[in-house]
Amino acid sequence: MEAAMKRVLFIYNRHAGKNKTWAGLSDMINAMVEKNCLVTAYPTQYQGDAGDAIVRWGHDFDQVVVAGGDGTLSEAISGVRRTENPPIIGYIPVGTTNDFSRNLNLPSDKLPELAATAVTGVPQTHDLGSFNGRNFLYVAAFGAFAEVSYTTPQKIKNVLGYNAYLLEGAKALTSIKPHHIKVEYGDEVIEGDFLYGMVSNTTSVGGVRNFPPGNPDLSDGLLEVTLISPIREVKTVEEFSRAVLTGDPSVLSSIITSFSTPKVTITAEEGLAWTLDGEAGGVHQTAEIAAIHNAYTIIHGEE
Repeated sequence: MEAAMKRVLFIYNRHAGKNKTWAGLSDMINAMVEKNCLVTAYPTQYQGDAGDAIVRWGHDFDQVVVAGGDGTLSEAISGVRRTENPPIIGYIPVGTTNDFSRNLNLPSDKLPELAATAVTGVPQTHDLGSFNGRNFLYVAAFGAFAEVSYTTPQKIKNVLGYNAYLLEGAKALTSIKPHHIKVEYGDEVIEGDFLYGMVSNTTSVGGVRNFPPGNPDLSDGLLEVTLISPIREVKTVEEFSRAVLTGDPSVLSSIITSFSTPKVTITAEEGLAWTLDGEAGGVHQTAEIAAIHNAYTIIHGEE
């Protein structure tokens, strides 16, 4: 007896990534069909529609596959959290930096292979972040690099990819002023001036691998906090950028404070502009940030 076909809701953001991506739309659908899937394709119609579509129709399918950038995936996970029976998510990264996909051990950047993996790979449960009650997928940040992801023009991001983030971030370092903040977690308190801060659950930010330092576990119930102090010992922006890219401990240990915690509160003297998953997250004087343990399930490539 022939096995029943898996019913897949395929949600894609046709505005994500480079234009040539969508010339391969048929190949992506065909790759899933070849894995015994019956595919219903839906192009998102507005910001937030990836999540709304999952709420509207996700219960009618065996699995959901999302194609887009990190923002589209973040929208989809938000939708998953609003359903009674959360579907497993497969992800085809076609954005500009695709930070989050670096956590998933995906096979290549070839769209048909990514699509096949999205419906046949290994499901793993991940944590999610909560920022003043609002969910974020992999990073909440403020300061020097935080605004880069949404102030960099889309055309530049499409051409340069993650290099655009590094270039724009380096320019910001020449003019950014530090923020005086108090960081509270567990029984610990850190107070001081910082150029940049982020709370994350990822192995890559802005296209830079192993930033934050270490190899975070995305399902341990902990978030990684990274704080960058004013750069007093580094003579040039170029030296700082090189240290980040190479992981030079002689430079990084003097300016980076990092730790893991299930919950952290960050209070500023004045309101801080935050970004959540690369999108504007509003101005907040106090940010209460916590891990939501085992919040959703997403497909990984073979280990």
